[in-house]
Amino acid sequence: MPSTILPDAECITCGKVFKNSKGLTRHKQYVRRYNLRHQGFNELPANTIAEFKQILITEIHRKLSLNFRSMGKKLVSLPCPESIFFSVFGGYIHYYSSAKGIYKCIFRGCDSYHVLSTILNSNHWGKKVYSQNQQTYVVCLNNSPQNLSIIEEIDPLEQLLQSSIKHKKINRRPRFLRGEILIEWKKRTFKEINGIVNIAGYLNFNFYIAQSCSY
Repeated sequence: MPSTILPDAECITCGKVFKNSKGLTRHKQYVRRYNLRHQGFNELPANTIAEFKQILITEIHRKLSLNFRSMGKKLVSLPCPESIFFSVFGGYIHYYSSAKGIYKCIFRGCDSYHVLSTILNSNHWGKKVYSQNQQTYVVCLNNSPQNLSIIEEIDPLEQLLQSSIKHKKINRRPRFLRGEILIEWKKRTFKEINGIVNIAGYLNFNFYIAQSCSY
């Protein structure tokens, strides 16, 4: 029996559009497999996981400066064993490639800040308050602080790009848009002068930041 044609069969997590419901269902099946714990992954102590989360939050806060000129796209990159990444973000992995040695988690939509607050055990992971109620924060959809006036000016090129994506004027979607958060784990290879090759895992936390203040 042919599958039902659904032009709008879209994954609410990554935004990928499929030609029919069968394609979307297959995509979701793959995603469930990505979140199964791999053989060889040991259960890590809760305090080890909690310490890594705090390190990640601290590094995110280091990017939340008060300087207006620093608003926009940001990246936090940390050395991270694969087992720790899976212990923190397992259940939210949306892409995995054993050949490339990469995981991806994508957070988008109005609940993304709350979901990450639950994962990181902190309601303040993505915002930093300064004097006179000035605040710098990670941009998520619909997470702008209430009773505050946003003073950030969006880059016109970025605004044009997002408009083109929305109206399907371009075919290839960028890695992530303003208001989305992309978290990746990758294997990186380092070759020393003496020929020794070292491989290490890194967590890359990609996001946009904005600034606001009260009057």
